[in-house]
Amino acid sequence: MDFLTFLSRIADLSPATTTPTDDISVRRVALTRLGKVGAALLPAVVTALPTPAEAKLLNTTVLDVIKLALTLEYLESEFYTQALALPNAATFFGSTENRTAIQTIATHENQHVALLQRLLTEAGAVVPAKPNFDFTGSKNGAQPALYPDVFTNLDTFLRVAQLLEDAGVRAYKGQVEFLVSDNYLLEAFVRTHSTEARHASHIRTMRRQRGAVVKSWVSPSDAAITTAGTAPDKAYAGEAAVVQYTPGPRAVPFETTLPINVGDPLLSREALLAKVAEAFDEPLDATTATELALLFIY
Repeated sequence: MDFLTFLSRIADLSPATTTPTDDISVRRVALTRLGKVGAALLPAVVTALPTPAEAKLLNTTVLDVIKLALTLEYLESEFYTQALALPNAATFFGSTENRTAIQTIATHENQHVALLQRLLTEAGAVVPAKPNFDFTGSKNGAQPALYPDVFTNLDTFLRVAQLLEDAGVRAYKGQVEFLVSDNYLLEAFVRTHSTEARHASHIRTMRRQRGAVVKSWVSPSDAAITTAGTAPDKAYAGEAAVVQYTPGPRAVPFETTLPINVGDPLLSREALLAKVAEAFDEPLDATTATELALLFIY
């Protein structure tokens, strides 16, 4: 029997209770959620759809969404935990303020892991074990490292942190369309997404304070931290899009109807379109998010 169908049938057979806090009731609701195929497969109102036709080919379940989110949260949590456990952690971060910021972000990531694990546990699903991570990208020495000095060079550490956070924000955005039929999960994911976005912004600010050419939000003017055509670069693919969609889908004609030009002096057409690209964060599909996570899993 299909696992998700099995979950749905168990949910239907569970006795109804009159006490909202009853464990059985909680379990019944959770099982129902995980057994549903992601709704909708409808275009999300608040996200861009670079290829609307392809979105309809996906068949993601709520269980898939939670497991992907847990993998990404394991990744981020372990990344900061390993950095904070460095023998020279007191000096590695350069300042007490930097170290405190990383500690705060690590605490948030641990809380996200706990939330997702609890969702799975209460649904009776198996909680996936935390993978083995190698943040140099060498697959535990099986291949040349992508970031060999990630835990000895603060600038490299912050570049990897930016990569993880930017990808994480886009990945959450890419999954919300599969939760539109479940307000509880949708709200939990949107709240987590906004926190991840603040992490990304703070990491970018930390990099800028150390001289990096980067804004606090994704911008075409950022100095690239990846090489075009590589797997890490997929974290930024499509971020320069100036075409956005509303349900239909119908394109918003930014290219032909530019926003009001309030620049002094007036901005060029190219500069205005760059600001359009900055104004929208793009979703990342599950396949690409998984590929990025696998850069650091062995």
